[in-house]
Amino acid sequence: MRRFSLHAVRYLVLWMLLRCGRELVAAVPPGQSRNHGWYDYTAYTDCRGQPEPALYNGGILRFGNSNDPTGYRTTETGVFSPAFVVYNLNKTTMYTFSSWVKLEGASSALITARLAPDNAGARCIGTVLARNDCWAFLKGGFVLDWPTQTSVIFFQNADKTPMKITVASGSLQPFTPDQWSMHQKDTIRKRRKRMATIHVADQQGGRVVGASVSVRQTAKDFPFGSAIASTILGNQAYQKWFVDRFNAAVFEDELKWYSTEPMSGQLRFDVPDQMLAFVRSHRVMVRGHNIFWENQDATPSWVKGLSPDDLRAAVNGRIQNLMTRYRGEFAHWDVNNEMLHYNFYEQRLGANASVEFFSVAQDADPLATLFMNEFNVIETCDDVSSTVDTYVAKLKDLRAGGAVLEGIGLEGHFLKPNIPLMRAVLDKLATLGLPIWFTEIDISNRYDAQTQAVYLEQVLREAYSHPAVTGVMLWTALHPNGCYQMCLTDWNLNNLPVGDVVDRLLQEWQTGQAAGPTDAHGAYSFSGFLGEYIVSVTYANSTSQATFSLSPGDETRHINIQI
Repeated sequence: MRRFSLHAVRYLVLWMLLRCGRELVAAVPPGQSRNHGWYDYTAYTDCRGQPEPALYNGGILRFGNSNDPTGYRTTETGVFSPAFVVYNLNKTTMYTFSSWVKLEGASSALITARLAPDNAGARCIGTVLARNDCWAFLKGGFVLDWPTQTSVIFFQNADKTPMKITVASGSLQPFTPDQWSMHQKDTIRKRRKRMATIHVADQQGGRVVGASVSVRQTAKDFPFGSAIASTILGNQAYQKWFVDRFNAAVFEDELKWYSTEPMSGQLRFDVPDQMLAFVRSHRVMVRGHNIFWENQDATPSWVKGLSPDDLRAAVNGRIQNLMTRYRGEFAHWDVNNEMLHYNFYEQRLGANASVEFFSVAQDADPLATLFMNEFNVIETCDDVSSTVDTYVAKLKDLRAGGAVLEGIGLEGHFLKPNIPLMRAVLDKLATLGLPIWFTEIDISNRYDAQTQAVYLEQVLREAYSHPAVTGVMLWTALHPNGCYQMCLTDWNLNNLPVGDVVDRLLQEWQTGQAAGPTDAHGAYSFSGFLGEYIVSVTYANSTSQATFSLSPGDETRHINIQI
């Protein structure tokens, strides 16, 4: 990307506006926007005949005719195609950006929205697979590391093919960190918690006023876990540390084909069998990772040279050996890992190979939820192989081909997270109505321990608070020589900074001891995180106990106790 002086940027913007024959008015200062702190989860993954009105009424953008909720802006492609100029953007403010995009000159193309702040280089803030016969919705966002005087948001064709890009309903909405946090907490209250009322009555059904009620959460509904490896076997201290924190697990490498069949016909399931026995004995749910991996480097060496017919026989044997043995044991299976980036099997067995994998896996274990699993969908928008729309398109193609695909897996190997982009991607994926799991979260070890901790907390808070996310896994299997990118503890199980973050959040996201007397109506109410509970009621010399669950729901859960 070429660098421009501030004067050059302004000149280039003016020149582009004259070319386009349109007026572009700068954004007003953030303090003048109509922002009450509430985030709009609205997103679209279908292409539409007309663009929808701008989110937040355009936010701080003044776009086209102020009386026109859509407004149009036409830009020509090139190395630099400015569409908006915005002034005085703030450091740490969360900016969410959205627009509708349509093409001329090509049937479809990957279009990137990029931000060039104060001539400091351009960064991706969102992508969309646009078409020439309908309008496609782009949603993204960004946070700045420093305040800027003048920034340009422009649209660029990823492969530089000449075409005309038309943009409508542009919106740029700022949120302060406090507003963003407030919205996270509000969503957690609505989606991860529920009100409950304990009604206490005597043997005749009369209200008992002043009874002592104590409620304790015994299990969490939301799955929050970590990868484990064979290093947990026989290590009682590690096992206790794990089950004290997590209710979900995934095996790091032990189920992968190169581990279970290193040579043709040489099946090795003893290690995963033992690991499965460990998680089963502690009522920990476990994901199956993975049946196949499209990365040639992760393919067993003996498989790489097989003829197409022999390869097809081998993959069918792989599915049957694995899933017949573990039928009903694993809640999920990542069927064909990272198929947006690699194509070992599809290149050799045809474009329908993945559909066949999903179909055979479904037949072998119909109770398991089958997932796509991919990296750089949520972590960045710079990877053209795995944009959110590319993920959606692949998932829809698989389902159209007959694959029973019911889960969205996002690995989450982050460098510096872009939290507004992360939420925008989740919003678009949520339109599919499928469970979304973060399957392999970590922060790159290029950062120091304290920075890893800061970034991890940002990611976990955003993941847990998004209403479409149904589970979180950390990629933190512990080895004597460390972890893949990020360890929660040292080998002696002493917390590292990221471990402190996880412990603190796990404590925050569970119901502490809730206790108090029944009121004049013989009732005691509390707000609790979803999960399993035990309640103890004492009055005079009598005590009664009961168990109950808080499942998702908008209505107050009522529990009747007789004493």
